[in-house]
Order: sequence, then C-alpha cells, then structure tokens
Amino acid sequence: MTTQLSYIEVPVVEATVERLMPYGVMLGNQVYRPGLTIPFYQGSVEEGDNLDFVCHGRPVIRTARISQRSSEVDWLEYHSILTQVFIGMGNQPYVMVLGKPEPNSTVPDLSEVEAFRFEPGHGVMLFQRVWHDFPMAVTNPVTIFTINSEEVVAALASQSSASEMAHGDVFKVDILKCTGKKLKVLM
Repeated sequence: MTTQLSYIEVPVVEATVERLMPYGVMLGNQVYRPGLTIPFYQGSVEEGDNLDFVCHGRPVIRTARISQRSSEVDWLEYHSILTQVFIGMGNQPYVMVLGKPEPNSTVPDLSEVEAFRFEPGHGVMLFQRVWHDFPMAVTNPVTIFTINSEEVVAALASQSSASEMAHGDVFKVDILKCTGKKLKVLM
C-alpha cells in the first residue's frame, strides 16, 4: 500500500516592504527610518535609525554559502527572542519561506506560509516567532550574510542529526511529522 503525500504548493512572490510587514523589516535600497541626525557628511549620507535587533546573549555575524536544493521544505523554525537577519550578498537572488508569527504555537499554520524572492543585496530582519526556513538559492549559489545569536548558532550546531528541536532559542519542527503535509515552493 502506497501512501499519497499531500503537498501544499507555495508560489514565490517578490519581496517588498509591504509584503514583508507581517514577518519583519525589509532591508535593501532604502534607509531604515531615515532622519537620524549625525552632523558628519551632511548632504552625502542619509542616516537611518538603529534596527530593532534583539537576541539573548552575544550577537554573532556570519556568512553561509547556499546552493540549489529540493524545492520541498522539510523544516520550519522560529525564535522567541532573536530577530534574525538574512541578507543576500553578491549578484544572485534567493528565496525565503516565511510563516506568520503565532503566539504559543508549536505547529505552523501552513495556510499562512509564503515564499519570497529577494533581489541580490536585499534581506530581512525577522520579527520574533516568525516561522522560517533557511534561504534557498534560486539558480546559482549565493552567500547569505546573517546576524544571529551565539545561543542559536550553538544550539543548531549541537544537533548530532537533523531532527526536531526545542533547545536554546530554537524551536524547529519536521513539517511532515507535525502536519501530515509537505511544503513545495514553486520556483
């Protein structure tokens, strides 16, 4: 007897400030909350306000090189404290799968999941508890610049295998196991 998997297809849409509002702050060509008054370089530098980045413990800044992978998304995670940042570097776009934050939820609402295509040099600072998967390359490899917390990186790196976790500020679920469905990004 063969079990038929149930897929939820997630079309990819362009990431814009408006579309990302439920998930986080779009980072790109525009200055975040412009108008900070710093008296140096007037007329040639438009200063923006500080991002509302939050983490438990020491923040860490790192990069990761992503290549093409399956368009099926196996994992979604969120962070209760961390407002994680992802920015694509170089000249390649990437896609991120995001689900709206749900207070006290341990299972993502797959009907609320969206996939966003980010132009090169653009990114997002996620709000707390936003369900997400690690960025996906569209075609060619892309380097992702990420701002994280030491706690989250240590928790993820301490896993001996890819499995569900609730450790540190990481809550990660196997989508098929917890929902009986699979997500497929329509690249």
